[in-house]
Amino acid sequence: MATVKILGNVASLGVANNMGNATFVYVVNTNAAEQTLTIANTVGPENGGGTSGTLVLEAGQSIVVVKEPTDTINAGEATVKATAVARY
Repeated sequence: MATVKILGNVASLGVANNMGNATFVYVVNTNAAEQTLTIANTVGPENGGGTSGTLVLEAGQSIVVVKEPTDTINAGEATVKATAVARY
């Protein structure tokens, strides 16, 4: 397991959030069902945004998402939690 340093408070991903312009975000699904995570660029790649996409996070699972600072993460479900982190 990777070691990370926490950079911010936990936020629910019920709505899109750029997590304080973080580039590494630890996400955990506390829901009893799988949830779809959407990473969306709010500015085009030519202006520093990343690429948009989705992934499925199984119930009880966690992941570190690497994104561009302006990209948002949205699960549409408040039981999916996230916090900004850095590699440690």
